[in-house]
Amino acid sequence: MNYRNYARKCLKRYEEELGNGDDERLKYAALELRMSMEALTYDRALAYKDEFPPAEYETWQPRKVMTVLLDIDPTADKDSSFAFGEEEEYGVPAQVMRSLGSEKVLNMATLRKHYDALGNYLHVQSMKQVRAGKSLDFGKIRFRCEEIAAFVRAVLVSPVFNVTLGSFATMECVECRKPVRKRIPYGQEIVEVECYECHASYLIVDKGNNNVEWQPQQYEVECANGDCTHKIVVWLHELEVGKSWICPSCNGRNTFALGIRYEAVQ
Repeated sequence: MNYRNYARKCLKRYEEELGNGDDERLKYAALELRMSMEALTYDRALAYKDEFPPAEYETWQPRKVMTVLLDIDPTADKDSSFAFGEEEEYGVPAQVMRSLGSEKVLNMATLRKHYDALGNYLHVQSMKQVRAGKSLDFGKIRFRCEEIAAFVRAVLVSPVFNVTLGSFATMECVECRKPVRKRIPYGQEIVEVECYECHASYLIVDKGNNNVEWQPQQYEVECANGDCTHKIVVWLHELEVGKSWICPSCNGRNTFALGIRYEAVQ
C-alpha cells in the first residue's frame, strides 16, 4: 500500500468536508485528517522496515509506532535538509554545496498534541459533559483541524522524503547463522540488539576507529545437583522462570525458579 498517496487522498477529502461549511460535517473532516496522520506515520515506518521488530507489526496507534521508530533511530521524527558537493580535499567539506531539498516529518510532538484530540471529536458527548453544560466549540475544532492540515501539507510537499542515513553493524548470529543488522546511533558507545530469528541478544560495543565488538549475552550455569559440576551456557532470553533442561552429565532436570533466602533477625 502506498501510504503517502493515501494520506494525500485523505487530506483532499478533509478539505472537501471542511469546505462544506456545515459544522456537523466537521467530524468527518477530523476523521479524514486523523487517517492522514496515521498513513504518514506508517509511511515513515516503511522506511525502517528492515529494522522494525516483527513483534511490533500489529502496532497501529501512530504514537506507539513512532515510539518504536525513535527507539530504532532517535532522529526518526526530525526534519532534515540534503545537499551535496565535490570535495577539493579529502575529508574537507566542499565549499560549494547543491541542495536537494528539505524534508518535513510528522513528529512525535505533533502526534501527542493533536491525534487523540481529533479522536475526541468523533464521539458523542458523554452524559457528564452534557450535564455540565459543555457544548462543542466548532470554531475551536475548525482551528485545530486547520493547524494540523497545514502541517500535513508541509509534510506531503517535501521534495525529498523517507531518507534514512546511519551507521550500521552487521554480523552472522552465532546461534542461528542468520544475519543481524543494527543501527548505531551517533555517540552511543553500547547498543543492545536481538536476532529476530532466534532472539539471541548481543551488546555492540564501540571500540573506536570505526570498529565494534559484538558481545553475546550468554551466561554460564552450573547443574544444581551438588554432586555434579557440569555447566551449560544459556542466552539471556532463556533465563526464564519455569524453563528447564536435562543435564547431559547426571541426567537430572534443572529448572529456573525464584528463590527465597532466610536471615534471622536479632
